[in-house]
Amino acid sequence: MSGKVKKDKDNLETDDEHYSTTFPDSRLTFADILLNRYLPILSITYIACVIGLALKRGSGIYFFNYLLGDETSYFLAFLVAAWVSIPAIIWISMRGVGALTSYANNWYKSTTIIMVLVLFASFLLFPPNGQGSEMWYTARLFVAAAIPIHIIQYWFFTKGGLPTNYSAVLGVIALTLFLYGVVVL
Repeated sequence: MSGKVKKDKDNLETDDEHYSTTFPDSRLTFADILLNRYLPILSITYIACVIGLALKRGSGIYFFNYLLGDETSYFLAFLVAAWVSIPAIIWISMRGVGALTSYANNWYKSTTIIMVLVLFASFLLFPPNGQGSEMWYTARLFVAAAIPIHIIQYWFFTKGGLPTNYSAVLGVIALTLFLYGVVVL
């Protein structure tokens, strides 16, 4: 055993690194994780994707045409936000279950490493000049864009979140863009 040995409620020795009360961030509540850590990252991801896709399609004066009139930007931003939310929701759920708290961080790191390996394997298995290269190019961009978001999410989840008032402002902006994309377009 690598950590300190501690006796649990059944008087059994427990390795300290797997004992949930030894983690400094184990006192986080579900509301704190959801409101101050998860929703700001989800909001920033959605807002950045909408603006980035509009900038990619048109620069200058055409940027506003694509920002306010192109429904595919909003749909693709929703897909990206949903894709990066899956591991985050599983991490939050694992943190909520007392027995899995100590494994949540390792699971999240493993997921990000697997995404990196999938990205590198796609270059070996499906060369850029091979058959179906356009489809694999798009998939690679999607995975390559998700990896930094996963790393930022992990850092944000473990090191600290935003104050609630900043989180609320980001959430309102993202919700406004989402409703505009769904209702108006």
